[in-house]
Amino acid sequence: MLIARFARGAVLALLAAASAAKAADCSVITLVAPFPAGSTTDTIARALAKDMGKQLATAIVVENKPGAEGQIAALDVLKAKPDGCRLLFATSGNLSIAPHIRRQPPYEVHRDFTTIADVGRYTYLLYTSASFPARNYAEFVAQVKHKPGQYNYGTGSNTNLMAFAHLSQKSGLEMTRVPFKGEPPAIQEIIAGRVQAIVATTMGIPYVESGRLRALAVMGPRRAELLPDTPTLAELGVPPLDIVPWAGLFGPAGVPPVTADRLHEIVNKALVNKEVAQAARAAGFELNASSRQEFERLIAEQDTVYRQKIQELGLSED
Repeated sequence: MLIARFARGAVLALLAAASAAKAADCSVITLVAPFPAGSTTDTIARALAKDMGKQLATAIVVENKPGAEGQIAALDVLKAKPDGCRLLFATSGNLSIAPHIRRQPPYEVHRDFTTIADVGRYTYLLYTSASFPARNYAEFVAQVKHKPGQYNYGTGSNTNLMAFAHLSQKSGLEMTRVPFKGEPPAIQEIIAGRVQAIVATTMGIPYVESGRLRALAVMGPRRAELLPDTPTLAELGVPPLDIVPWAGLFGPAGVPPVTADRLHEIVNKALVNKEVAQAARAAGFELNASSRQEFERLIAEQDTVYRQKIQELGLSED
């Protein structure tokens, strides 16, 4: 009996060791990004992939699968083998917001995915084209109210949608939504003048600096470091959008804990790498390292916030 127990324990230990090594033994590790090249998500995913690949001495590629507000990428990884070789660089928009909007959610974050690592937080701003007749938020609201229903706003993610719906509710805006497969094509349409506004991540800042876009407000509690003169909604007297737009790394459900822990360790080391930090700073993205358990608690807490906000804004398909 003791010998049998010892043998079983030895086998389990070997399996655990093999699983732990698996994070480094994939011939290729793929990070699936839910948004197109050029997006903030893509920029950070590529910086992480480069450093993680060096640590593991393994090729790590970023595969962009935009569309359906990030659900295409999420479903791709959900169906993958849970060995740590195919991972999702996910956002709160496609894993937490989307299931509350859809009448029949295709997945649930805690049930269908393995939490690997917290990566950081997005900052969202309201942008308009430089040609739009408004130089600040008050003028923007006045212009839209002057021509209700005649202007368009773009969305490239569920977070874009929620944020603009929040603005519309708080400031009484009537605009028509035009959805895109990510923020880059939406911003190009704003520059071209076919769409007038978007609430998007800091990827719009270079276009502000080049004079092709204007940033009118920051949605979060603090001004953006890269645009220190742009006021927050609270400073403008508008109730802020009180959410935490997170980003993180996930595997399909069933990734062995030792593999997930090993990958978590690799990601946390990458987050303090100088090149990763520089890429994040240039993109206006706030890196954030935490334990897997802390990240899971944040996701659960924010899940409640998102559900309540979606109901309040009437965004649910139900």
